[in-house]
Amino acid sequence: RIAPPIVEEPSESLEPLKELFEKEETAYRLSFTKSMETGIYASYRSIKECAFSNITFIDSAFKSAQISDVVFRQCDFSNISFAGSSFYRVEFIDCKLMGTNFGESTFNHVRMIDCSRYINLAMSKTHQMQFSRCDLQNGSLNDCRLQATAFEHCSLIQADFSHTRLRNIDLRTSRINGLQINISDLQGAIVSSIQAMELLPLLGVVINDDFQQ
Repeated sequence: RIAPPIVEEPSESLEPLKELFEKEETAYRLSFTKSMETGIYASYRSIKECAFSNITFIDSAFKSAQISDVVFRQCDFSNISFAGSSFYRVEFIDCKLMGTNFGESTFNHVRMIDCSRYINLAMSKTHQMQFSRCDLQNGSLNDCRLQATAFEHCSLIQADFSHTRLRNIDLRTSRINGLQINISDLQGAIVSSIQAMELLPLLGVVINDDFQQ
């Protein structure tokens, strides 16, 4: 059960987020739509009860940001950094996360829906998080702590889960071809019988049906 963001009738922002952060430490109850944000280098800033729609972020980094009760819809975060940030009751809907860096971040009651590949979540912590129809192919999810986290109809092809324990994580609706993971971290993961066959090479098992009676 993931609590939805609380975003109640935010006012349209009269200035870009970059200009706001040059004067304030917090963006509060604002709406940002159909624009481009370039060159934001903000540390320890907060975004609360805001809505972002069709925003393209370019050459920007939000270090150790505090983001709560926020909806990002059809935004482009390609190659943007949120390293060391905290997300609480946040939704990413149909967003481009190509090379987005969420390394060492914390996610609590967060949804990512229909988001794109090459995401970096290395060394992050998740609790009550849902990935739905996300393309996480070749993503970095190594050294993570996943609690109450769901992958629903996702592509995890060749994703790196090294040193990330998957106990009680249900992977049955997702594609896991070429998953990179340590054998010990697979213990307790929930997979289908077909997926179990795909994971056998990790155990050093060679499947060969060509034999003579």
